[in-house]
Amino acid sequence: MKTSEEVYNELRKKYTDEEIAESFVFNDDSLSAEENEAAEREFRELRLNQIQSLTEEQKLFGDLMQMKYSILDYFDGGKFDPAFSFASQLKKYSIIINRSNKSFAADLDLHYTKLSRIINGKDNPSIELMYRLEEHSKSELPAHYWWRIYSKELEHKIITDLEKRVQESKKVSNSINIRA
Repeated sequence: MKTSEEVYNELRKKYTDEEIAESFVFNDDSLSAEENEAAEREFRELRLNQIQSLTEEQKLFGDLMQMKYSILDYFDGGKFDPAFSFASQLKKYSIIINRSNKSFAADLDLHYTKLSRIINGKDNPSIELMYRLEEHSKSELPAHYWWRIYSKELEHKIITDLEKRVQESKKVSNSINIRA
């Protein structure tokens, strides 16, 4: 690993001292192991104090952003992950907002048993519910995020549920003839 001095000399070939000072942070290689440990301990204490001083609203926003960005990462991946099913994400959201199912259902103008069935994967969500979830989250989790979560799950189900496919194919008559 290069020392700070070596990094600085390389950067000086491309940038002025002022540009370097404004854009880069250098490690201080001169700290002993004890000083390094003390600095880390001080940093942890400061960070813990900062976390403890957050308001409930700030914690809620942070948890919501964490959920949002994990969903966006999930969208970038190609495969369906059961941890990102609509039901599990709705349950995660209800935990983040710290509301009972009854209270959360009232917020969404939904019967609490219907919400419970959706959270438990027994019922499918409607597009209207997705619009309501968007509004409930103040658009931090837009309706199309909820739809993409559900559509990935539905696509996976269509691809993998061979038993249902066979069952439904028996109900079809007079299918078209196509030669390949």
